[in-house]
Amino acid sequence: MTDATHTIVAADLAGLLDALPIEPGGVRSTRIHKGPGATLVRLSMDAGTTMKEHVSAAPLFVSVLEGRVVIDVGGERVELRPGGVVQIGAGVPHAVQAIDPSHLMLTLGERPAAQAAAPDAAG
Repeated sequence: MTDATHTIVAADLAGLLDALPIEPGGVRSTRIHKGPGATLVRLSMDAGTTMKEHVSAAPLFVSVLEGRVVIDVGGERVELRPGGVVQIGAGVPHAVQAIDPSHLMLTLGERPAAQAAAPDAAG
């Protein structure tokens, strides 16, 4: 239900998990909500699958709904289980590996505003 004050994205965890079942040997993603200030993306990963190192143009939070993953970010290897959350800044390289079949929620913030071009040295 959507009105001027809020949007219900999911009523419970089961609804989030059912929205994107784990595909054997696969990594799947789908955007489930885009609103002012944030976008929510559901990600499902089968055990042993990986997302190679990449960057996001926007800052993000990675939350584990079910399963277990390892995230390589900032020279650190972080293991997350259900309820675990990590924040990753815009432009920061990171990689994700599913240890168990896993369901993740990505919350992407607004992209940083483009920096204004530096003034010409000649004035």
